[in-house]
Amino acid sequence: MANAAPAGILGAEGLKAVVVVEKPIPLVIEILPGQAGEGIIDIYEPGSYEESSLRELVFRTLGKKNWSIEEKQILDDIHRQLAGGKLLIRGKDLHGNAVDHAIIEETEEGEKYLYVPVRALKPQEGGANLPGRKDLGC
Repeated sequence: MANAAPAGILGAEGLKAVVVVEKPIPLVIEILPGQAGEGIIDIYEPGSYEESSLRELVFRTLGKKNWSIEEKQILDDIHRQLAGGKLLIRGKDLHGNAVDHAIIEETEEGEKYLYVPVRALKPQEGGANLPGRKDLGC
């Protein structure tokens, strides 16, 4: 009887703690040009994004070639913003992995996914307080 387990471990009172393991969920990255309300969206299946940084995933998305005509126009806007601009996540430089910046969202059908919005912003040129501008009353 040396292999017999104590009665309390196998009884109902010993099974009170249940570990819930959530299944991995997809990652959705949206890259928005400037202050636009819409960007290009790329979906990464669970297990395909864990080893990559957010920067790597964004550039992988930007490097894809299978975009629709409308998405290609948005992609062109993103590239224009990146010429002299940079990628930002919530107003800060892109860093870390995507999961650190993700928001859990849910589809209408109740399926969860991670959402990461990234902006491509170019600094605005000009300004109202330029010396010598007569049209601005300076």
